[in-house]
Amino acid sequence: MPGIPGEVGADRRLLVSVFDPQEAREAVLGGARIIDSEDPRSALGTIKPRRIMDIADAVLAARRDLPVQLSTNIGEDQLLYRRAENGLALPKSAYEQVGKAAQAALGVALAMGTRVHPCGIVKVGLDGMRTGELADVLGEITATLRRTDRLSQTRVMSVLFAQDLDLWDARKTLPQVRRALVGLREYYPCEPSTPGAFDLAEYADALLDPHGEPLFGGRRPEPAELRASGALPTGTNGGFVAVNEPFSHAGYGLTTGRRTDREAIRAMVEASAAAGADAIMVDTSILLKVARIGLVSTAGSPELADLDRHDTDRHGLARAGILSLEEIRFLVELCHAHGLEANLAGSVQSHHAQQVWRLVPELDQLSARGGVSALARDPYGGTGRGTRHERTVRRALVSGLVPPEQGGRLVLPRRMTEQPGALDDLAGLLKRHPDLAAYSSDAYGVLAPLG
Repeated sequence: MPGIPGEVGADRRLLVSVFDPQEAREAVLGGARIIDSEDPRSALGTIKPRRIMDIADAVLAARRDLPVQLSTNIGEDQLLYRRAENGLALPKSAYEQVGKAAQAALGVALAMGTRVHPCGIVKVGLDGMRTGELADVLGEITATLRRTDRLSQTRVMSVLFAQDLDLWDARKTLPQVRRALVGLREYYPCEPSTPGAFDLAEYADALLDPHGEPLFGGRRPEPAELRASGALPTGTNGGFVAVNEPFSHAGYGLTTGRRTDREAIRAMVEASAAAGADAIMVDTSILLKVARIGLVSTAGSPELADLDRHDTDRHGLARAGILSLEEIRFLVELCHAHGLEANLAGSVQSHHAQQVWRLVPELDQLSARGGVSALARDPYGGTGRGTRHERTVRRALVSGLVPPEQGGRLVLPRRMTEQPGALDDLAGLLKRHPDLAAYSSDAYGVLAPLG
């Protein structure tokens, strides 16, 4: 991206979430500037401290052309809530919520250490909390970390989830969405008459054991077998379940609307800033991710090439987004007005990143996992499954999300370029941004030039 002579360059960074040292090396070599430790089976999966240490060692030993930070999280809930059988959140005492969060933040900050970078980042998942509770948790974490000797430079990033409940309602009953959520155990037992109820046995092939093997070998289990395996709680009558629901913004005082609007963005940013956070990440929950609902919407914008409509799964379900380009600009501007760095996450793909980096140059960070991961190759000749947990980070795909001034390029899945009209929309995008080199990628993250 051409700059103005004498202008000080931006320090824009891509965050990549990794699960092990090899993924960390791939992310660094691909150009990631923040290496985030997380378990990819959820949106903000808690990871063991020793795994964080292993990832930190891998980053320390890797070749780095630019400074690299470490980050990790204290989970989506971090036991700030316990879930009822219907999947809704039941609050614990306010003191316990705050205390557990601060303890966890100290633990992960210590696991990251300061050898890679003196300023590690602790991400704090705050979904389903009112702004007052959010401020208490964040405030205790920031104050605790800043009292420590070795960890006082640790940065704190609040993580809040965007949503579009109308879009979610339209997709949550799709068989492929239900199957993915069953595999992630994002469901609760219910009566057959409950709206959205379905027979868990119909999706039992998605239930895996700790080693990733099918619990029932492809056969249909009885309710007693589902209970014995832990797929249903003991004492459950029948085998009907419904998928968990997002925590509605309206239920937590963020906005009266059914999607994340400017009112919700303002509430998120102001609460994070008041609590002393350094940054905010706006992400999407695992529920929306598996329904192919991401953060960035390319639809209906005169400035964005709408490539989302060509990004379909094998069932024909196209990717959809929540925030418009103007809402993203509002988020970034509001963050900076309050002294926060702005980070966009939520199923960000290369075609989102390379357009948003160029159109919102003030953006500080983007975050990715799914958009930079591919099928794993088995050294003995087989192929891995395509589950969220078993896909692996590839450096070539990482390069598709880094900022343009750091070598970012457009990387589109080959299946996407084969959709009717996709190459025409791609040609329009490249005409608009002639500095952008375009590539296609196969299922394993191997690139080939486009055009």
